[in-house]
Amino acid sequence: MYTMYEALARERMHEQTVSAAQRRLSQHLVRARRWDRLAAYSASRAVRSERRLAEQLMADYQLAG
Repeated sequence: MYTMYEALARERMHEQTVSAAQRRLSQHLVRARRWDRLAAYSASRAVRSERRLAEQLMADYQLAG
């Protein structure tokens, strides 16, 4: 009888271990996607900012020249 309970307990512990590993992997992937989106947003903002700066410099140059 004890061996059956031991087998059930081992199976349950294994399921919990696998479930915890899956949760960690899922959380890691969510964080990675979040950082990817943030990096893409930041890169696009930098491009827009550089473009605006270049336009302003050209306008200032045209006014001065």
